[in-house]
Amino acid sequence: MKALIDADILPYEFGGMVQLEDPEQPLEWEIVRSMVDDRINQILENTGSTEYALYLTDSPSNFRVGVATIKPYKGHRKAEKPFHWAAIRQHLIDNWNAEVQYGIEADDRLGIEQMLDYAAEKEWYTDGAHPEGVFGTVICSRDKDLNMIPGFHYVWPCGNQEERMWFQDETSAIRCFYKQLLTGDTSDNILGLFGVGSSSRLVKSIEEMEEEQLMFNLVLKAYEDRFGNYGYTFMLENAQLLWILRTDPFPHTYPDVEVRVKFENLMNEKEKEQTESTSGL
Repeated sequence: MKALIDADILPYEFGGMVQLEDPEQPLEWEIVRSMVDDRINQILENTGSTEYALYLTDSPSNFRVGVATIKPYKGHRKAEKPFHWAAIRQHLIDNWNAEVQYGIEADDRLGIEQMLDYAAEKEWYTDGAHPEGVFGTVICSRDKDLNMIPGFHYVWPCGNQEERMWFQDETSAIRCFYKQLLTGDTSDNILGLFGVGSSSRLVKSIEEMEEEQLMFNLVLKAYEDRFGNYGYTFMLENAQLLWILRTDPFPHTYPDVEVRVKFENLMNEKEKEQTESTSGL
């Protein structure tokens, strides 16, 4: 198994550690560095991984910053970085070969790498496990956005989140995406449909659907009911912000093209169904 680790989390998880005897003083760097290394080794051990790759995000170059017009992407994040934030990132680069992603997020690279493995060994994934001697990937993160990527996932224990490793099938994965289109993502400053929460009727309807076309049609109608002729435009923007990439966009395309093409195909299919329904009357 190869662990694909969302390294963006680690500088925040450990960067603000303080001394017990003096909460105003940051913990010594040697101790923090050891805690970071222990966490990575714990992830590898608990996932049974013999290989790993760590990914970091260069936030200023993230393509989503330029896509967002409804609200600034992550524009509400004004808090100062934890004391050891920069040192941990550099440690991950220097000692764990963490790869900084420019133009896209670490999340996107996790999605791309997992889907490369998923596509190559899809017949094994249908059983939810690789046979002995066949190795796959596992996304290691505490970010729920990555749940839209099929395959193995691992969450390490921290705060209120308990340790968990599971297999995400394709239908459950795409449901996560459409549910987020409805609810938005407050952590990334993505509005979604105001007032639509995780327990809403619309979200529960998505949970009962098996076909993506039906999910698309339902969410589009909800956007059109709210925004009229601007419904598709607003839905597409939120989709471009929320969608975790599955194919590498560089150097041939712009990162937002993947979901744009996806939506164009779904829209064409929806219009085709409407035409056939009308002609049959």
